[in-house]
Amino acid sequence: MITRRRALAASFFTPWASWAQPAGAFAGDGELVRLLVETPRESLLDALAMRIRAGLAPQQLLAALAVATCREVSPYPNVGFKYHAVMMLRSVEQSVVAMPNEHKWLPLLWTADYFKAASAQQDRIEPWSLRPLPEGHHSDGHSQPAALAGALVSWDAQEADLATAALVAAGHTRTALQTLMLHAARDFRAIGHKPIAAANAHRLVSALGEGVAAPLARSLALAVQNAEGDANPARYEHVADRDWQANQAMAATLPLDWQAGRDDISAARTLLQEMRTASSEQAVGTAVRLLADNVSAHTVWEAVTMFAAELILRRNGIVALHASTAANAMHYCYRVADEDRARRLQLLQAVAFMTSFRSMVERDSRTRNRRIDAIAPMQAENLDEIFRTIGRNRIDAVRQARGWLEAGGDAMALGARTRWYATLKNRGTHDIKFTEAMLENYRWLRLPWRDDLLAASLMYANGSADRDDHVVARAQALLGVNPRRR
Repeated sequence: MITRRRALAASFFTPWASWAQPAGAFAGDGELVRLLVETPRESLLDALAMRIRAGLAPQQLLAALAVATCREVSPYPNVGFKYHAVMMLRSVEQSVVAMPNEHKWLPLLWTADYFKAASAQQDRIEPWSLRPLPEGHHSDGHSQPAALAGALVSWDAQEADLATAALVAAGHTRTALQTLMLHAARDFRAIGHKPIAAANAHRLVSALGEGVAAPLARSLALAVQNAEGDANPARYEHVADRDWQANQAMAATLPLDWQAGRDDISAARTLLQEMRTASSEQAVGTAVRLLADNVSAHTVWEAVTMFAAELILRRNGIVALHASTAANAMHYCYRVADEDRARRLQLLQAVAFMTSFRSMVERDSRTRNRRIDAIAPMQAENLDEIFRTIGRNRIDAVRQARGWLEAGGDAMALGARTRWYATLKNRGTHDIKFTEAMLENYRWLRLPWRDDLLAASLMYANGSADRDDHVVARAQALLGVNPRRR
C-alpha cells in the first residue's frame, strides 16, 4: 500500500541522497534513510541487524537517523515529546562512543525503534515532512547572514527555514548554526529544549559532516521559531521573552576581560544561594557583579550546573532533569560560540533559566528542601549495593554513591554503570540524554564538591532491579550480545 508518507519519501529522497560530502564525513545514505522511513516498526530491528552483519558502521546509521528524524518529525506543536527523536541523537552518539564494542549498537537500535514511534505519532497529529525548497532559493538574497538573523528576530519560521537552507547550500553552515544557537537561548518556552536542540545539531554536524547539515539546521530553525501558541513575540510582550530583553542590556555592562579571573568556590556558593531564592533579575545581577569582581566565568558556570543538579535532588522529575540537560547544552553553545556577545548572553540566560526551573519545581508540593552541597554520605560496599538501593530509596542511593566516592570509589566505574543501565533498562528518551549530560557536566567541573553532582544524578538513574527494556533485549538477541555482560 502506498501511504502518504511513502509517497513523500519517494519524491524527496533523490536530492537528499545526492549531496556531496567532504572526505571523512557521513552523508545521509538515501537508501538507508528510505529503509528507516518505509520499514514497518516491527520489522526494522531485523532489517538493521542484517545491515550490521553486512558491515554497516554506527556512524552511518546515526547519520541516516539524523536525516530521517529531521525530515519526518516536526518540532511543532511542541519542541519536545516526539521531537526527542531528533534531540537525543548526540547523547546516543556519546553513549555509542563510550560503550564497549559489543554494546555500541544497542542505544542506536533503541533510537531507531523510537524514531518509528515518533513518526507514527507525527502521522496521528498531522502527516508532515520537511518541505522541498523552491528552485533557486539560495540565489535570491536568502544566503546572506542578515537574512537569517532578520527572520529570527521577526519570528518568521518560513523565512528562517529558507535562509538557513540557503546559508548551508552556500557553504556557510557554521554561520547558520552560530546564529541559531544564540537565538535558541532567547526564550524559556519548551523548558530548555531549544538550546538542547541547538547543541545537538551543532555537535552532530561537527561529528558527521556537511552531509547532515541541511536537515539538522533546517529542523533547528523551525524549532527555534516555535512560539508554542503565543502571539508573534516580535510584536507582543510575553513572560518567556523578558529575560532576553533584560540580559542584552546586562551583557553589555560586563568588562572586556569578563571571561578571565579567578576560580572562587566562595563566589560559586554565593551565586548558588542566590539562585535558590532570587528572581531572575537578581540572580543575573549577582552573576554580573561577580564577573566584574574578577571571578571567572567558569565559576559562574559551575554554580549554574551545580544548582541544576540540586533541583533533581529536590524533586525527581521531568522539569528538574531538564535544568541539567539545558545547562549542559547552554554551556556547550557558550564554549563553541564565535562571538563574545553570544557567550555573554548564553551565560546570563543560563542563570535566568535556572530561576525559572526553580519556580516550576517549587510548584510541586512534593518538592523537598535538599541542597547539593549538603549530601550526607552513607557507606556502600560496592556499586552493586548502590544500584540495588535505587529500587528501594533513591536518596539513600545518592548518599551511598557520595560516601563511596568519598572513600575512593571510581567515578568512571559509577558513570559506566549508570550509562549501561540507561540503555539496558531504558524507560524513555530522557534516560540516555540526562545520563550523558550529567556525566559530561561532571567531567568539566573543577569544584571540590563535583562528586555531589555525580551522586545526585542517581536520582534519575535506573537501578539493577528495574525491568530490561524489551527493544534492547530484542536487539541483544538479534546481535548475539551476552545480556549479562556490562
